[in-house]
Amino acid sequence: MKRNLLLLSIIVLAFLLLVGCSSNEDAGETNEGESNDNNSGNTSENESDEQIEISFSWWGDTGRHDKYNEIIDLFEEEYPNIKVDRQFGGWEDYWDRLTTQVSGGNAPDVVSMHQFYVSDYARRGALHVLNDMVESGELDLSDFPEAALDSGKVGEDIVMVAKGITMPGYVYNTAVFDDLGVDYPEYDWTWDDFVDKAYEIKEAIGEDGWAVEDGSGGQLQPRFRYFARQSGQDVFTEDGKLGFDEQVLTDWWTMWDQMRQDGVIPDAATSNEYEGLPLEANMFATKKVALLGLPANQMYLYEEQMGEGEINIVRHAHIEGGPNGEYIEGAYLSITEASPHKDAAAKFIEFFVSNDEAVKIFKTEQGPPAGTEASNLVMEELTPPEQRAVEHIQNTVALAEPAPYAPEGINEVETLFADNAEAIAFGQKSVEQAVTDFMNEAKSILGE
Repeated sequence: MKRNLLLLSIIVLAFLLLVGCSSNEDAGETNEGESNDNNSGNTSENESDEQIEISFSWWGDTGRHDKYNEIIDLFEEEYPNIKVDRQFGGWEDYWDRLTTQVSGGNAPDVVSMHQFYVSDYARRGALHVLNDMVESGELDLSDFPEAALDSGKVGEDIVMVAKGITMPGYVYNTAVFDDLGVDYPEYDWTWDDFVDKAYEIKEAIGEDGWAVEDGSGGQLQPRFRYFARQSGQDVFTEDGKLGFDEQVLTDWWTMWDQMRQDGVIPDAATSNEYEGLPLEANMFATKKVALLGLPANQMYLYEEQMGEGEINIVRHAHIEGGPNGEYIEGAYLSITEASPHKDAAAKFIEFFVSNDEAVKIFKTEQGPPAGTEASNLVMEELTPPEQRAVEHIQNTVALAEPAPYAPEGINEVETLFADNAEAIAFGQKSVEQAVTDFMNEAKSILGE
């Protein structure tokens, strides 16, 4: 993980130099018995006239889908014998579908991967080890700094290739805050500040909306994981056990439940009504809430959609006097072990992360690219909201510290977390009962 910090330092330095010159801006287990012979029967498939098809899956909104489809179109033009079957959806649907596909033996050839889930898939033997491809140059990542390659490792095995690196925060629209007569949040705010600002927004917005979406459940990261780390703990320990105690979870769910009871965040039925809607219809874009937890790389999408004001971002709130919660986040591409066309899949990944035209389309879609030339190239292409996103990444990466990989069973634990948070929201469980149920079942899943 220290090497991950080195990677971000390299990328950030490149950005700072370019912006300054512009006029305006653990270890996991190896897959025992896994062969690193990259299907010698496929070695000529990229050069032959034989028509083959590979599949590629990703998560995102309609804007990302358009960009990725454009990149795939370019790839198919350059490699007319390789057709790409395109599979995409929202974040939660993506992981549910991928789990089912891996279990059923029909996973896509190339999958989008995330640091929070990679060790689970790698330890199940679902991801192909890329070491031989990279060392031979078949998957040419020679422009990647060593730290960039290492960020895609579980143990000593390269199992994913970085598309981009980002940092999350809370975004707001200046025009919305100006209309409400509410001061913008401070960049370096505490959870007490967050709650106070939420009540101030609710008072100003009245019956027309709420301060912020319900952040109590959903994924374990980044919000709750930040909170646990700020409490001196973490979601998981280095040896794959639960890393936080009952008091941390009680404090978290109590904070959100109180705001829900006071009407500062939406009720459970309203939250479910808006869940999974496209960007243009969600609660932030339609101004039903004034704050939204978001990765910085998505800021520009909301500025394009909302049309007025600037979309700005502040870091996630922190616990006063506690350690920082930030850790490095990234988006990656992996080849599945079940893929019958690993060579073509590798060619697709190489094209995606290094082709000039592809990089210009991607820009900072999931954070600045990891490759040196690619990161230099996109700096020339950034819009003002994308520049603000890069600035946020630069500011917060300096606060980031290593985080343990999620263990096998993360999907079940995360579902358990979401289900109990929802039970509180609907009044089906008290906070105390939900905490007890979660802790007992999560420890059972993780073998404690």
